[in-house]
Amino acid sequence: MQIEMKVIEGLKAGSECLKSMHEIMSIEDVEKILDETQESIEYQRQIDEMLAGALTQEDEDAVLAELEAITQGEDVVLPEVPTEHVPEIPEAAKVEPERKDVMKKQNREMLAA
Repeated sequence: MQIEMKVIEGLKAGSECLKSMHEIMSIEDVEKILDETQESIEYQRQIDEMLAGALTQEDEDAVLAELEAITQGEDVVLPEVPTEHVPEIPEAAKVEPERKDVMKKQNREMLAA
């Protein structure tokens, strides 16, 4: 009997909450929110595609045409290639960047924790 009373009280409280929500929000408001959410999802998908480098066939054709124009054109000015010998990096200098990478990784792990 007590359980039934608690269930009935819960249903009454739920009904009152729904009534107050209906007073606050109309169906048009809910539809507007859903439309805005859908538009935001579509916009984010477009951004994700751009960042991922997904090209449409039109984009790819344009890129290939531009590449063809650059490689076939005789008016392309290329920079001078250096002719002097590039000095070799000592082993100690090569180890230092690796150490910095390890330190950065440790810092990120500490921040994540």
